[in-house]
Amino acid sequence: MTSIPIHFLIVHFPIALTVMAAALDVRAHLRKRLELHRTGYALIFWAAAGAALAMLTGLQLLGDRRHASGATFHAAFGLIAGLTLIVVAMVRYSAETRSSEPAAKSKVEPWLVLEVIAAVAVIVAAITGHMLVLGGLGK
Repeated sequence: MTSIPIHFLIVHFPIALTVMAAALDVRAHLRKRLELHRTGYALIFWAAAGAALAMLTGLQLLGDRRHASGATFHAAFGLIAGLTLIVVAMVRYSAETRSSEPAAKSKVEPWLVLEVIAAVAVIVAAITGHMLVLGGLGK
């Protein structure tokens, strides 16, 4: 267990939480089931916290030159995904604190668009990371 980089142990949490949060929030928006937004709200905060840890441990792993070959594309998408998740969490928090204000129920919230973009970036980062582990990226 000590030979496994901690990055590999952490990354699965933000991946799963981001995809689930985006799926729940899109479903809540399309079906007008606003109670699902509460669950998505909690999931995206944990995803952002996990993404921050994944970014830190990934950058630490990138500093280790044994793992750095071919990791530029994965690292770029990982940083984009992580930073976008942190922004989504901050925007959602702001939107949640203003939830008492009247709003149009049919419009798409900006945080929902950002959340879907973050989910796509997380999926791309996960695929490129998987390719890195299998040795198919950067050769």
